[in-house]
Amino acid sequence: MVLVVASLDFGTTYSGWAYSFTHEFQQDPTQIKSKHWNADQFMSNKAPTCVLIRSDGKTVDAFGYEAEDKYAKLSQKNEHKDWYYFKHFKMKLFESEGLKTNDMLEDATGKPLSALTVFSLTIKYLHDDLYKTLENGTGGSIFKADINWVLTVPAIWSDMAKQFMRRAAREAGIETGHLTIALEPEVASIFCRHSKMMRTATSSSVDISMFPSGTRYLVCDAGGGTVDITVHEITSDMRLKEIEKASGGAWGGTQVNLEFERLIDTIAGCSVVNALKEEFMDDYLDLMATFELKKREFKDSSEVLLRYPSSLKKLVKKLTDSSLEEQIEKSIYKGKISRNRDKLSIEYNVMASLFESTINNIIEHLSTLICNHADRQIGHIVMVGGFSESPLLQRRIKEAFRGQHIIIPAEASLAVLKGAVIFGHNKQSIVSRIARFTYGISSGIPFNEYIHPVNRLYIEKDNTKLCVGVFSKLVTVGQSIPVEDAAGSNNYGPLDDRTYATPIIYATKEKKPMFTDDPGCFRVGEMYVNFEDRNGKVGSATISMYFGGTEITVKAVLLSTGEETSVTFDLPD
Repeated sequence: MVLVVASLDFGTTYSGWAYSFTHEFQQDPTQIKSKHWNADQFMSNKAPTCVLIRSDGKTVDAFGYEAEDKYAKLSQKNEHKDWYYFKHFKMKLFESEGLKTNDMLEDATGKPLSALTVFSLTIKYLHDDLYKTLENGTGGSIFKADINWVLTVPAIWSDMAKQFMRRAAREAGIETGHLTIALEPEVASIFCRHSKMMRTATSSSVDISMFPSGTRYLVCDAGGGTVDITVHEITSDMRLKEIEKASGGAWGGTQVNLEFERLIDTIAGCSVVNALKEEFMDDYLDLMATFELKKREFKDSSEVLLRYPSSLKKLVKKLTDSSLEEQIEKSIYKGKISRNRDKLSIEYNVMASLFESTINNIIEHLSTLICNHADRQIGHIVMVGGFSESPLLQRRIKEAFRGQHIIIPAEASLAVLKGAVIFGHNKQSIVSRIARFTYGISSGIPFNEYIHPVNRLYIEKDNTKLCVGVFSKLVTVGQSIPVEDAAGSNNYGPLDDRTYATPIIYATKEKKPMFTDDPGCFRVGEMYVNFEDRNGKVGSATISMYFGGTEITVKAVLLSTGEETSVTFDLPD
């Protein structure tokens, strides 16, 4: 019996954990406890996704604010180069469409370490920290078998990326049967539906928890790395169905940070940011932390004063033989940025320009989605995620979508974390999802010499001629996929006299692919299917794909006896 549901929100910039007991959920689904992380001068609901790993490459020494602080101190003493320090590494799963078990990540100083190790150690830290809290709170009467864990991922991630996270969680010690992968904008929507929310001052007075059936609304989960968007409709039984496949891009808050680094290089007239990382890592970390605070509170038309380290000025002199003031005067920002002792004075328009590309991408994408549903107007936009708390982003969204109610919960940055707990208690909140790809199996069909290429001819032992490498479609992109039923099924059998087969699952954005090596097709994973029944007879089986658990699962039922045969599904190494 499950006593606790615990969620791990593993974000690009910030992470955290939360939980609730089953009896608490039954009384009030929103009665959820989350950790308060201790920063230098304040408490935070989340901690930076920074992990400091010892030189052995196996032991986490510190995480979050503690990792930032210790690594900065090590850098001051020039003792940091044997340590592994990783930050913002989650984006690698989006940028590469997934990582393989033998892929490597580079830390802050370029040292490589196994990606699976970095991810699994981070998950393990969060897992162990939460479990220790539960043990202390219950006097040691809680056991791992009593807990179901929910790990959040962006909905726009590839199936390979989601499977990689599951594998990392398994390496971290979370048993497969006690782990659920949850989609971030989906659980944020669930949280908002359960909570009669306090809203921000700029938010609409409309309350999502009171929406009637038939209402359609858009969820924009703007995080540190990605912006994850989906559209939900409330069903007659007050559950949710997805009516637009998840979409988005790398338009999170970290893109603003990258624009800031480019700005510093531009006014310096050299690659001073990289030099700062190499020679004064502690000062680089301090500079970016200072900018992060300014970015979060930036809203009005006044100038921004940003403290910078003295080492920046020294490096500019070293690299250009000119002072920082002289370089600023030579740059395109002359008269717009100036030095005021140990601070840079940045005009409002320059600071706002750092957000411009990111915000424009978000608005353009939201506009496209809303236009696509002009027949059934989307009247509400729900903004969640840490970047959604940016006053500038909020204002620009409200200006761009005056015909929509903009809803921003007071706990926008915690909607995913807490929504994952609610989802873990009740996975029936979602009725259906929209397929992001066409999925199918590489199979063989009777060879037709008039239409099939001869290089696809396969002759079985009984001289049956087959065309192989055919894309046998099970699910079509854009198809509404029921959560509880099979998304697609077909009958298959093994080649020749074998008792098993290892069909490969492929995906594509095309609706009608012919072959699995068509342009745009890619391999998702491989199955092992046993076609031998309990009587020793080998025959065909109905293979079905399910997406109800946010991930792909596969089942096979033998036609001869109706028994469910063993199927395993995993990603290639």
